[in-house]
Order: sequence, then structure tokens, then C-alpha cells
Amino acid sequence: MNTIVHRVKQFLRALDAAVEARELKELSEYLDAAQRKLFVRMSTSDQRHCLDLFYTLRARGESDEALLQAALLHDVGKSLARIRLWHRVAYVLAGAASVHWRERFCLGARRGWRYPFHVLAHHTELGAELARGAACNEEVIALIRNHQRSLTAQIQLPVPAQRKLRALQAADED
Repeated sequence: MNTIVHRVKQFLRALDAAVEARELKELSEYLDAAQRKLFVRMSTSDQRHCLDLFYTLRARGESDEALLQAALLHDVGKSLARIRLWHRVAYVLAGAASVHWRERFCLGARRGWRYPFHVLAHHTELGAELARGAACNEEVIALIRNHQRSLTAQIQLPVPAQRKLRALQAADED
């Protein structure tokens, strides 16, 4: 999908994101209590995105527990900062201007006004550590950690996990 169109659709979905109580109750089928606490820490727009990704994977016939847990928690690292919509827009625009500059800008920001940008840049690693703390299995942690990397960077993943990662990434791009 055209990147600009994709980003505009993401923006519009974030504006009216909502999660139904029924959906939160259904999480117990896939996440234990500690993992559900991680899920509810996320912003409503991130919860909605993770649920949409989860539903997309299920509609595509995916039933693997690790893949579905990773779908529900893949953006949990973003919960470590109060990330507003303008942070997300600025982060994407900065990356469009210069990925190298954006990475340098976000690198050392461990607090202050730049911290939300640091969290956006490093949410995969941060999320993987949160998942580890909630006793997710190593495959779920690896899927969360790698969900934004190209497959050539995932040579350390076993072949079955690479297939799951491709499924997660494909659904995340829709």
C-alpha cells in the first residue's frame, strides 16, 4: 500500500479509536493476568491497533498462540511514555525527512520532552522486555522485538518463527 495513504489511514483510525468491554474480556483466552495488565497500559489507539491486527491474523486462518499474543502486545513498549498523536506524526515526518537524523535525535532522550520520541524509536526492544517481565515465552518476545525489522535482520530466528514474523508484519502493514 502507498505509504502516505497508509499513514493517513492510521491517523484517521487513531482519532476515533475505541475498545469495547467485550473485547477486553475476551483477552483472557489469549493473555494471562500479567499480560492483560500490559495490554491495558497501552493507549486506546494502540489497543485498537493491536486488536485489529489480532483479528486480521485470525481471519487469515492463524491460530498459533505465540503469534496471536505477539499481535496483542507488539506495541506495548509505547506504553512507557505518554505519546500523543502529534508525537507520532512528528516521528513519522522526521523519518521521512531523514531516518538517520531521527535515529540520532531519539538516541539519548531518556527523559524530558524528547522521551516520547525515544520510546517510539525503541518500542520494540522496550516492549520485548516488558513482555519478558510478564512471563511471555521466548517466541512471543522475539516476535515483539523483531516486528519492525526486515527479515534479513532476523537470521537468528528459527524458520517457523520467521513465518510467524512475516505474518505479523504483513497484517501490521494492512
